[in-house]
This record gives sequence, C-alpha cells and structure tokens, in this order.
Amino acid sequence: MSVLVGLFRLFLVVLALVGTREIWLHGDVEGLVYFTNQTGFLVAISFAWAGIASLLRTTQPPAWFKGVVTLAAAITGLVALLVLEPESPDAPAVFLGLTDGQIEHQVLPLAVFADFVLLDAHRRFRGLTALQWLLYPVAYFVFALVRGALSPGSEYPYAFVDLDALGWAGLGANLLVYGAAFFVLGLVLVGIDRVLPPRPLIGGYPDGSTPSGRDAPTEAGEVAGTTTQGTAVDGSRPAPDQR
Repeated sequence: MSVLVGLFRLFLVVLALVGTREIWLHGDVEGLVYFTNQTGFLVAISFAWAGIASLLRTTQPPAWFKGVVTLAAAITGLVALLVLEPESPDAPAVFLGLTDGQIEHQVLPLAVFADFVLLDAHRRFRGLTALQWLLYPVAYFVFALVRGALSPGSEYPYAFVDLDALGWAGLGANLLVYGAAFFVLGLVLVGIDRVLPPRPLIGGYPDGSTPSGRDAPTEAGEVAGTTTQGTAVDGSRPAPDQR
C-alpha cells in the first residue's frame, strides 16, 4: 500500500508542476506574486518529500510543514470558490482534460485535503497550531503590500489586498475578516486531526508505526494500547514484569 500512497503523492507533484509551469518552464517570475502559485510550489515540495518517503518507508515531512501546506491549499480552493471570478468557460485543457483553474483551484486543494485525512498520521496538532499556521498568510499579505508600495503601476495580485482601491480602512477590515476566517479554517483542520485515530487511515506501515513517530510522541502509547505512562487504555496497569 505504501507504494500506491507514494505514487499518488508524486502524481500530485506532477499536477502542481503543471499548474505552475509558466513560472518554472517559461520564466514568468511575476506569477510568483499569486498565492495560488506559491501554494503550488509548496505542494510540489512537500509531496515530493512525502511521496519519496512513502516509497522508501522513511520519515515523512514534519507535521507543521504538511499542515501549513494543507491550510494553504484549502485557502486557495475556498477563496477561488467564494471570492475570485470564475475561470473563463473558454479556458483550454492543459493536462488530462483539466484546465489550469481546475487543477490549481479544485483538484489540488481537494487532493491535498484527502491526503491529510486519509494518508497522514493524526493527533499531532493543538489549537495553538492554527495560530502558528497564520504566519504564512500574514506574511503573504505583507509581501503583497510591500510589493505594491515599491512597484508603482503594478497591479495588486488580488482585489482584497488592493490598497489603492480599498484605502487603509478597507484593507484593515479585509485583513481582520480574512485573518479570522483563515484561523477558523485552521481550527477546523486541527479539530479533524484530533478526532481521527493516530495512525493513517490508509497506507500505515506494516509494523503498525506512523510515518513520523517523532511528530506524535503523546499518541504512541495509544497505538500500542497503553498511554505514555504505562497505563492501559482501559485504565488498568500492566503487571510489573510486563513493563
């Protein structure tokens, strides 16, 4: 099963590279301004690591890194669905009958979320983690504003960070609204992580260990049937010679 998991993850790398090909293949550096493309590269990096690790049965990417990528992909999909203008119906198919918009705004976000739910180890996050994940979206907002200020005449990448059109009051309101929404989304991901069993639902290692046991030390006892203090899950204690 680990081979199939690894191949699935590497396929997502291919999709991410197809979605960002104008940047790395044709040198369109301006495309890096967009959160969608930055997320595409994060997906390519994290899933190349995760895919190879699955094939070789070695340590998976750190939980915090995979979590940031999952949140960024979810933000990309939801903002495209709820905020951005729909893709033109005349957009050409570029890979497997899919358009760029479908790959970057629909397929990748859904696939990354499915990987998080089904293939990752769980119970590795806390509520504070969602706040830490906000560092990337906040850094992106700052980047977009600084670029706009230092590049007169350049368009802001998204209307909701367009200082010229919104003014400081409108921009501040958007930062609060989007920041709160992204934090809630992060809490949802943390909540999902906490209610799922520690081991991956699909593709767990044959020996029963998680792909990165060091990321979930407090859950290791639960997998083995005991807590980290040596108490069985049902509340009983093992005999002294069994410890």
